Amino acid sequence: MKNITIQFFFLGLMIAFTISVLMVSAILAITTDAAMLPISLIWQTFLLSILCSLINLVYRSEKLKFFWQSIIGYILTTATIISCGLIFGWYGANSFDRISFILISFFVYSLFYLITWIIIWQIAKSKKKTLNDKLKEFKQKQ
Repeated sequence: MKNITIQFFFLGLMIAFTISVLMVSAILAITTDAAMLPISLIWQTFLLSILCSLINLVYRSEKLKFFWQSIIGYILTTATIISCGLIFGWYGANSFDRISFILISFFVYSLFYLITWIIIWQIAKSKKKTLNDKLKEFKQKQ
């Protein structure tokens, strides 16, 4: 179990880092004339990816129902992303820009989280159906 959890952490880290770098690159390409990603953003997105991968281990918890895993994961992930944005200065210099960017970011992160949640829910639903079918088949053989 511990080995599988470590594998999920590193898989989540790779996925989160790739998505973070792609999103930051796209945002910079759209909002600035910069052709390159600053090194500081790479280590910042890597740190954010580590934190999000740790948070996503909540989905490995067998003590929580899927609904609670989802709620806890959403709150922690959104709070972590916005906190990192505030700490690293991603949201602009003046307070009006900062509030606007935080709200826009919140809605974008929420949308991405919802899409990801739907995918995870479909996978969990499919696994549950497969296990139930195997159980029925096993009971019929007895």
